[in-house]
Amino acid sequence: MNKKLNIFVRSICIFGILFFACVLMKRDVMASSAVKVDTTMLQQINGLRTQKGLPKLILDDSLTKIAEVRANEASFKWSHERPNGEQGSDMIARNKWRGENLSYVNSSNYNGTESEQVGIADLMFTNLCNSPTHLDNMLFSEYTKIGISSYEVSTANGKKITTAYMFSN
Repeated sequence: MNKKLNIFVRSICIFGILFFACVLMKRDVMASSAVKVDTTMLQQINGLRTQKGLPKLILDDSLTKIAEVRANEASFKWSHERPNGEQGSDMIARNKWRGENLSYVNSSNYNGTESEQVGIADLMFTNLCNSPTHLDNMLFSEYTKIGISSYEVSTANGKKITTAYMFSN
């Protein structure tokens, strides 16, 4: 229990440091206004699974909350490793099947319109399908649930939209 508390406290400290570092760098972090990216990605992933004879994934609130954290973290440190050194999928109970996909798109003139979000989701989905390990996650038959969340970060060159996908059963 003491070890878990220590890991939790370190995680909070690291997250706080990253958050304040971003504020100091004047990079604007906001909750996603890219909800259409999330819903489009869910439709595309489930469409692919249906084509392959697999059941659709159910959107899960607890996995979505984990995806929110991971999308934020990956916006600033592009890695499956979290700021505390753990893997992103370690946020899901160890007695379950678990996986994580991450994707991002940079856009110099992103305004968040629905059509832009659909275009970004299309690009992200194509990129994930072209990666064997990411495709395997989307098609793993033991997964029954998914959480998806996107974060937008303002950069000197426009916006970076990062999306996290958390898979489990």
